Amino acid sequence: MDPAPIAPIRLSVRTSASPATTWAWVTEPERVALWFTDASGLGDVGDPYRLDFGEGSVVEGVVTALEPGVGFSHTWLWAGPDAAPPGPTLVTWSVRPHEGGGAEVELLHDGWTDAGADDAIRDDHEAYWSGYLDDLLALLEDETGG
Repeated sequence: MDPAPIAPIRLSVRTSASPATTWAWVTEPERVALWFTDASGLGDVGDPYRLDFGEGSVVEGVVTALEPGVGFSHTWLWAGPDAAPPGPTLVTWSVRPHEGGGAEVELLHDGWTDAGADDAIRDDHEAYWSGYLDDLLALLEDETGG
């Protein structure tokens, strides 16, 4: 019997920042480093995408979808023999204008079951993502005076 599928992580924040400003904070390496970690530049579909959290904690992936100004997806795989989960997951970022002004950023992190994850691994990632999105929102609001 197959295990029950593990639900994706779906988180979003709404900011008074414009979609263009928000996109820059989600994709420009020098800005991403202020709220998340050291990130490689966002290339074209098929290009590598790397996140370095320091002390050997590295996520390696590949850009799988890109719509500039709107969203991108990349695979997510912890480097090293003790990676948890052992297989890749998929992270998707979306930036949408909000009808009341500003933008909404959505993060979707999926593929847990296929990657060999369990609920604890998924839940740990969700807790970290929540903190990172809070940090992103604070910087966006600081920039716009919101």
